[in-house]
Amino acid sequence: KELMEPYIPYIFVLNNVLVLCDVSLGYHLAPLLGRSWAEDDEDAGRTTRRMRKLLSAVVALYTLLNCVAYSTGSSVFLIVVTAVILLDMIGQFLLRRKLRSTLCD
Repeated sequence: KELMEPYIPYIFVLNNVLVLCDVSLGYHLAPLLGRSWAEDDEDAGRTTRRMRKLLSAVVALYTLLNCVAYSTGSSVFLIVVTAVILLDMIGQFLLRRKLRSTLCD
């Protein structure tokens, strides 16, 4: 028996919560990105809407990978999915900090 096997359902649930946190961060980061990349307000609005639509694809991908890892019972795959989600969240935090300091200056 695998050492991590009893924890697989908990990791699965944790990943689902992390996906929700990740998408909420991305939803709120999109306007900052839109303003930093766009030349005018109309362009910023379009960019923000496109990024928010892209978030649904990211959520679907993370959820699919999480479900595949859970259904196969692979704790290693679940941990890899967790690491990818966490790296995405850390990247968003760092990008948000950089954008806020850039836009405030």
